[in-house]
Formats: sequence, C-alpha cells, structure tokens
Amino acid sequence: MVHSDIFHRNNEVHEPLETGAAGAAAVRPASVAGSFYPADRVTLKQLINRQLDYGRSLVRRLAPNLPTGVPKAVIVPHAGYVYSGTTAALAYALLERGRGMVKRAVIVGPTHRVAVRGVACSTWDAFETPLDVTRVDTAAECRALGMAATDSVNRDSGERHGGNGAAAGTSTDNAGKAASNGLDAAGIAASDHAGADAASAGTADAGDGAHKLTSHGNVSQDVSRNVSRGVSRSGLRSGMHARPGAPASALIVNDPTHAQEHAVEVQIPFLQTIFGPDLEIVPLNAGDATAKEVGDVLRALWGGPETVIVISSDLSHYHPQAYARALDDQTIEDILALRKPIHPRRACGAYPINGLLDVLTERHDMHLFELSCSTSGDDGVAALAGQSRPAMHDPGEPVVGYASFAAWEGGRNDAESNEAGHDYTDRHDDADIHGGIDAAGRTDAVDGANQSSQDSGTDAHPADSGRGDVLLALARAAIRERLGIDTDTRRSTVSNARVGANADAGTVTDVSESDAGVTMATESSVSDIIAAHPWLQQSGASFVTLTEYGRLRGCIGSLVAYRSLGRDVAEHAVDAAIHDPRFDPVAAAEYPLLSVEVSVLGEPEPIVVTADAEKSESNRNGEGEATQGSCWHTLTDGSRPATTNAGREPKHSGRPVKSRDELESALRPGRDGLIIVDHRGRSATFLPQVWEQLPDPHDFVSHLLAKAGIRPSYDWSDGEIDCQRYEVTAYAEE
Repeated sequence: MVHSDIFHRNNEVHEPLETGAAGAAAVRPASVAGSFYPADRVTLKQLINRQLDYGRSLVRRLAPNLPTGVPKAVIVPHAGYVYSGTTAALAYALLERGRGMVKRAVIVGPTHRVAVRGVACSTWDAFETPLDVTRVDTAAECRALGMAATDSVNRDSGERHGGNGAAAGTSTDNAGKAASNGLDAAGIAASDHAGADAASAGTADAGDGAHKLTSHGNVSQDVSRNVSRGVSRSGLRSGMHARPGAPASALIVNDPTHAQEHAVEVQIPFLQTIFGPDLEIVPLNAGDATAKEVGDVLRALWGGPETVIVISSDLSHYHPQAYARALDDQTIEDILALRKPIHPRRACGAYPINGLLDVLTERHDMHLFELSCSTSGDDGVAALAGQSRPAMHDPGEPVVGYASFAAWEGGRNDAESNEAGHDYTDRHDDADIHGGIDAAGRTDAVDGANQSSQDSGTDAHPADSGRGDVLLALARAAIRERLGIDTDTRRSTVSNARVGANADAGTVTDVSESDAGVTMATESSVSDIIAAHPWLQQSGASFVTLTEYGRLRGCIGSLVAYRSLGRDVAEHAVDAAIHDPRFDPVAAAEYPLLSVEVSVLGEPEPIVVTADAEKSESNRNGEGEATQGSCWHTLTDGSRPATTNAGREPKHSGRPVKSRDELESALRPGRDGLIIVDHRGRSATFLPQVWEQLPDPHDFVSHLLAKAGIRPSYDWSDGEIDCQRYEVTAYAEE
C-alpha cells in the first residue's frame, strides 16, 4: 500500500523583507485566497500544476502555428481558477519558457471595486499569496511617475505635484464617471463578477473539482487595515499623481483600488509558479483612461527580455451561452485586428486591453495571436484558436466569457530565448516512495531540439560509464553552490554511485574506470562540470530526487526536454532542495545526510493498441511478446528514446488506447512511466520506480487516478482519458 504523507508539511518559508532606515516593508495580504483560488498552499500548487499541464498539452497542439520563444505580452482571464484557469494556463505555459530570464511581470487589470481616473499603482512593497511573498518593483514605479531616486519619504505630497491633494479623493470623485464605464457607484463591475462569476470564487476540491461558494465581500481584515498605510519606503504616497513630463502621465498611486481587487491578484500564483522566487511584479489597476494613456504606462515599464506584460481581462458577462459565444467571437476578432477601443461591456478589462492594443498598433514588429477561448459553462474545457468550441450543455445558461492571447516581439533570437530556460517543474507528491512519484506533469514538446541531439551524432558514445557519476556530481555541485558550501562533505561519495537498473549492461559503475573529469567534478562548480562534458549541452529532461535516510526530502523535474540536460539537472537539484512546497528548505547542515538520484527521461508518447493486440487479449501484467527482448532506453544524453528495440511496436503505431482495460493490458510494469489527462485537464504521472510499490497495473492506474483527483475505480471505454508513457534512466547514490 502506498503511504501518502503529502500534507505532512505545509509550512510557509519566506525570507523576511528587510527593514531599513525607511521603515518596515509593507506586504499586501491576499484578498481572494479561499474564494477565487484555494487558500491552502499545497492544494493551490496542485491545482495550478494540473492546469499548467493542461495548458502545456494545448501548447503542443498549437505550437506549429505560433512563434517560438517567450511571448512579450499575454492577455489572460481572471475569474475563479475552476472556471478560467485552464484558459489562462495556456498563456502561462508559453510564458514559462522564460524561466531563468524573466525577472519582472507588469500586471494590468481593471478596477472592479474602487474606480479611479488613470492607472493606479500602490504603496505596498510586496504582494502575498499562499505560495509566497512577491516583491513589487517600486523603483520602476517611481521612475514611471517621474520621481528622482533621491526623493525623500518625508516630503509632503503637496511638494510632489500640484494636483496631488485632489488625488486623494480620486476614487470618490470618479464614482459618477464609473457608471458610464460599466461600474456602479461603489466601483463594483455590474457586468463582471457579481453573479455567475461569483461562483468562480470556488475553491477547487482536490478530489472532484467541487466548488465552495463564498461572498465577494468576504475580504481580509488585514487588507482593510492596510488601505491607508501612509507613505511607502520608496516615497510613494497614496493620492500621488505622476509629475509633469513623467514617462507615464496617467500613472497615479491609489491604495484603496488595490485593497480588494482580484484581477491582478489571481495572476500572481501562476507567475510565482512559472518564474520562481526571484520574480518582481508591477501591479496596476487601469480605470477610466484612454488607450494612449494606458499604452504610455506600458511603454514606460516595457523593459527588455527580463520583463513580460500580463493583461488581465474576462470577456462578456452573463449573457446566454449561445449569444455570449457569438459576442466573444466578435470581440476576439476585434482584438486580433487591433480595432480599439474595446468597450467595457465586451471585456471587463477593456482599458488594459486597449492600452496593449495601442502599443501593438505602433509596433509593427509585434504579432498578436489568439490562444484559446471558453466560457464559465464549458467545465474548464478551452477551445484552441481556429477550432470548434465544445458542445453547449445549456445554450440559455448565463455565462462569463474568457480568452487568452499572446504577443511576440519580432527579431528576437528564439534559440537564445529557449536556452534562457524552459522550466516545466513537476513535484512528486507521495513522500514515502523513493525515486519520486506523482508529478502532475505534461509539457509541450519542442521536437526539433530533441531530434537534433539524436541525429547529430555528436558525442554518441563517449565514456558512457561515467555519465551517471557526472550527473550526480553536477546535482551535488548545484546544491552546494545554493547552500554556500565550499567543500563536498557528503555522507556517500560519487565513487559509490550506482547506475539504475535500466542502464546499459556494459556500463561501468566504478568512478576509477571512467574519465578523469568525473573525479574532479566532485569539487568543481556547476559551470566547470558542464564545460568539461559537452554531452551535457544536449537537450534532456530530468528529475532530481533527494532522500534523507530513505525518506523523501525533495523531488522536482520535467517530463520533456526544453533545454540542455546539464542545466536541467542543476536547476532541478536546487529546486528539489529549496523549492519543494512540501518540505522546509534543506539546511547546509543537512547536506552530508542527503542521497541524490538523477533520472533522465525519454520523450512521452501515446500508448497504443496494436493490430495484434486487438485480435487477442494481452497479459494484464504487461508481459509477453510485446516486451520480450526489450530493454530500458539509456538516455543519459537527453536524446529521444530509440524505436528499434526488439519486439517493441513502432512509435505511434496502432490507435490510442480507449479504455481502462486496454491501458492496463498495454502497460509494461517496471518499465513505463505513465501520464494520464482527462477532458477536464486533471492529470498526474508516476515514474517507473513506482512499479516497485505498485506492481499490479490495476493498482498502479487506480493510485494514479486518485492522484489526479479522479475516482480510483473510474472506468472508461471511449477515450475519455489521454494516456502516454515514457521511460527513465536512473542514477542513484548508494
């Protein structure tokens, strides 16, 4: 029986924001955690991972029609995750190509609660979600406002700008104007989330996606207390306007409009997940403003490849589904044609959208693409651009519309963007099974990268005997560098490493018989190890698993190769040690106690039923003619799995398995890693190591269904679940 202690640790571990001469940093608490998205950190991370997996599967299908590299800007919906999260996830699956390069996200949403004239930043130094505290790039905000770096927090707001005194009453003064923008006098969007989208304030249940409805007005008291918190450490004061001649003339500072606003907040957990803890954000609420005014704010904060723009908007609100789809299709067409202004009745985030369209109108080197669309009545199923929407359950049901878009800058070096980092991290969730299991991971494939590494013939067979040792040493070096450890004082040495059971029979496991570079690698830096072994530059996907006296201490990885194997292993080693959400970060004192395992993965491929299998029943345990003479693929260089093993069916031959019985008959125990994805985007995977604990295919599938949030006894017969397999080469220390 599998022991799952996924929830045995759920501790928040944040480095405190520093306190200096300017005072303590102010953190905006989450306002809609527990309503628009789960308040529990692990539950939220699992939901985001499932939705990102769904988005990656859509990216794989849409990729031939899209540019490569990282989008500069995206438009994403902001309803409850159970409704619009899958539509947004497609855009975020594209943005995550920039992990390691993107350091700042400018997020612009509308004002649903407190209306403003202009585009509002706040005085908070950081925004908090259940996943982490993310810093605000207040220096960029100050520059856009026209403030000099030497401005003092002690200056009176009247000295900053003659109009600032009036700005303090901005939200009140604009209450009347807001009505013409689709807002009531309280600043709440009458056409937005008050009805059907209040249901999107549902917390996704880990098991079946059920919703817990909560009130829109159920706002954190901490937020309320912080609405008028005074002057920020950077000199920002709620009520300020941009100075004359500032790069962003419509930019203001207004805390009340941010205090309970969800449009920006719901984007932050996705951004924290794909870009990691080093990300900074610029959270903005766009109220009554012209397209050029919002566009000028975006241009002032545009930055380079380190910055992405996130526009937060839903589409139509509470029309019958049949009419809503037609209306949204017209709005999507107008956005793609850059026909502005988009009216707030067509999109609640019309002002942010119009600002981006203003920028794109002037940027002939940029190209905007529709990604997907859906409504709140589509059960999380997103229709890809150019493809039919799913059948309507009830054409008369009032729904909210969603769509996602992405814009790329022309002339970008896509290869450079890709190398900057595609980090599709998947986190194992059953802590008692060594080897790592249950990563909810599917990723979109960049076939060219994998194919080139296989076909080039470069470094085809150089010192295979030492590759496992090099990978383990590389993982060790990455962890040491992150923990600030100068020398390697681990419990077991590289010379004690063993190669996993799926390695080539002739592999030498004694480091003394491998190339001399391996021995030196134990004390070398990450960059030195990668430079010394050219095969680490080839594409590869990996998992790094850390254990401490036989118990899991961290495990993170990716299922498809998007970058060099060396970089993939090094970054996953650090993530496993520091960023696995189930555990406290590894301390330097623990380093000698860790054991490391590196698993190198082949590319996932569909599980198919061959013609012979359709004529006769296969062994349920996966043995028999289909597996005789086969062996584990050795993919230490990150190349594609071979397709010529004796007795193995040709890749993608036959038809995909349609039923649970067919899946369980086709599985190869001890050999197959399995990925499942249902039509709602729920997904999970087990690495092949899990067969040691679950040797029966039926039990294997049952536990994986449960992990994906699907009933373990669920049976299907018409292809309701997409099934893929992959193989692994594992290297572990004794």
